[in-house]
Amino acid sequence: MDQEILDIVDKDFALDFRESVIKELSSIELKHVMAESEYNLKNTRMAILYLAQGNIDEVIELTKQAKIDFRDVIMWATQEKKSKDI
Repeated sequence: MDQEILDIVDKDFALDFRESVIKELSSIELKHVMAESEYNLKNTRMAILYLAQGNIDEVIELTKQAKIDFRDVIMWATQEKKSKDI
């Protein structure tokens, strides 16, 4: 798992939940993203963490959605960021 992602998990989640969050994020694999791209995989995991805002239930739900279509999760995170910039 990418160190940047691990740092966010450490910052956003209580110690009791970190292992579960990492397990969920790890369940998203290259086969779930376009072109089996490491870049797309990291972006998907980062988007999930951004949207979840420290909520493990959100991580679980967003992970399920990412396995269906990872682009949705990335799009939601982008929209969320844009709405905060307004």
